[in-house]
Amino acid sequence: MNIDIKKQIHRILDKLKKGYPLHADLPYGGKLHMERPVPYLLVYRVPPHGEDSFTSTLGKTESAYLVAPDTEECPVTPIIRAIASTMADKFGGFLLLEVWLSDRVDSPPFTIHLSQKSALAVAEKLQTELQQIKLVHQTRAIEVGLDKGKKMPSPPYHHELFNAEEARKSEIIVIGLEITPIYMNHTTGAPYPLFLRELREHFGKALRKSFFEFVRMKTSYSAAHFEMLGMTELDEVVWEIDGKLAEYSNQFDFLLLVTPINTQEAWSSFAKSKYRKTPAFHYRPMPIDPELIKRKLYNLRIEDIPDPTIAFLFRDKRKEIDRMLNMLSDREKPDFLYSSQQLFGNIEENLLETARAILVAADPNRLPLEKEMIGAKEFAAMASVELEYLKQQYDMVSTAVRVRDDVEGVMVSRGTLNISSRYRISRERAFSLLQHEVGTHVATYYNGMAQPFKLFYLGVPGYEQLQEGLAVLSEYMTGGLTNQRMRILAARVVVVHHMLAGNSFIDTFYLLTDKYGFKHEVAFQITMRVYRGGGLTKDAVYLKGLLNVIEYIKEGNDISKLLVGKIRQDYLPIIEELMHRQLLKPSPLRPKFLEYPYIAKIDEIKKAGSVFKMIN
Repeated sequence: MNIDIKKQIHRILDKLKKGYPLHADLPYGGKLHMERPVPYLLVYRVPPHGEDSFTSTLGKTESAYLVAPDTEECPVTPIIRAIASTMADKFGGFLLLEVWLSDRVDSPPFTIHLSQKSALAVAEKLQTELQQIKLVHQTRAIEVGLDKGKKMPSPPYHHELFNAEEARKSEIIVIGLEITPIYMNHTTGAPYPLFLRELREHFGKALRKSFFEFVRMKTSYSAAHFEMLGMTELDEVVWEIDGKLAEYSNQFDFLLLVTPINTQEAWSSFAKSKYRKTPAFHYRPMPIDPELIKRKLYNLRIEDIPDPTIAFLFRDKRKEIDRMLNMLSDREKPDFLYSSQQLFGNIEENLLETARAILVAADPNRLPLEKEMIGAKEFAAMASVELEYLKQQYDMVSTAVRVRDDVEGVMVSRGTLNISSRYRISRERAFSLLQHEVGTHVATYYNGMAQPFKLFYLGVPGYEQLQEGLAVLSEYMTGGLTNQRMRILAARVVVVHHMLAGNSFIDTFYLLTDKYGFKHEVAFQITMRVYRGGGLTKDAVYLKGLLNVIEYIKEGNDISKLLVGKIRQDYLPIIEELMHRQLLKPSPLRPKFLEYPYIAKIDEIKKAGSVFKMIN
């Protein structure tokens, strides 16, 4: 062993013994990466003819990997042996998983090689996890071979890392994983990029579950979940792209740009025409060129991010921003509606039937008379109290409230509450609406701001459904979900469906007044919200979100997990993964509706929750 290798081994072991992270450059472009001392290492020794596109990047999704050539001039075997022996002493065992590319086209996609009996349990776990990989284009399970040989596993072009006796004495397990390039076009030699991306994502999880099996059964290393073995350090490119996505998203306020600025005038004109002339809506001037932002969006090199989970988050957000930009480009044009359906979805039959049933069950003839009403200034003063409640928990919360002439109703934009100067609400319902706007929308905005990723306060794609479902639930928990409010949420679903069926603004307006008994101005507001911009299907998500949250609670889940930021419900496994990897922090804000006495309503929902039991 030459002197330089000995010095490098000494430096590596010194760092590991002190518990430091390890990022070492090896000769000829090799990399050794261990975020923390762990009892396993993924090894890829580059073959003599050079590295390939899958196995060379494979390890870079894991927290401990070595990718390097192994030659007489620059041997890495001594480095691997030193790490394995030292960490085996520390943890009572060590796993070396070496991967290489197969040159046999007739072999299974994966073949696991082992020669030690002590390696069998881990090898079988790896086999099971690989067999469970489901890829979009695959019609059957992936075949995974298990080769129990007499010789210690290694690629055909390299010597074994340990002989059997050395490995036994040091409690070291060596497993080989031979990969057939099923992700490659054999004619051109080029990979199928989308297939390769999907395979890497599933492959990484299979590896971590197998490492976890070994760690749990054979070592003293402490880990409660397989995702705790994942990467906790991210490349600089991740933070750069996260910042750029936030920058491009913040260049426009989507809801403000698709909401009319002349609603009151349009209503007056519509009423004067005796509800026969379709109202003309006017919008704010477009402050951006959507095409220029789209060009910047697709210049972001998300494909360079080695972490599959983070890359998925960013691609998903980019797609959403792209669709919003399409809608802004097509505002007041037919294509606006098509992009809205892509962004917010369609109306499922069961959702429509539930909405229609609510409109019947919440009989308008039995609605209570409106009680004392308050105006915008008093409502803003009440909002300031609720914002101060949040600020006491997290000093970053802004207590600013804007009373404006150019908005309708109440809306939260980028963590700030905006109230129409013309706004009026019953005193009885005001507190509950503040739990909707401040306790949910503002709280999740700042909980998202407390996270390292800007994505969580900007909102992940499709976050509106869960947000609005939670917000409506907060109204119910604080006693302000009136029958009239329930009817409006149900009517929004019916109106979206009616619009998608090709009916005009006037036809839909009369559906609400004649069939469902809504007052003229209320019917106008509901119809305007859905027809604005050219057809905004977003309003259906309020009821759909509420139904999903009710089911989530009935399944015994913790509702506070839904408040980590502006997320959607099917992102929860991703949130949990990032929590285990310490890439997300605990939420600083807990809204008032989750405290005593309101939290008691959760137990009622768990026992026999139903949207119809929320009707008074």
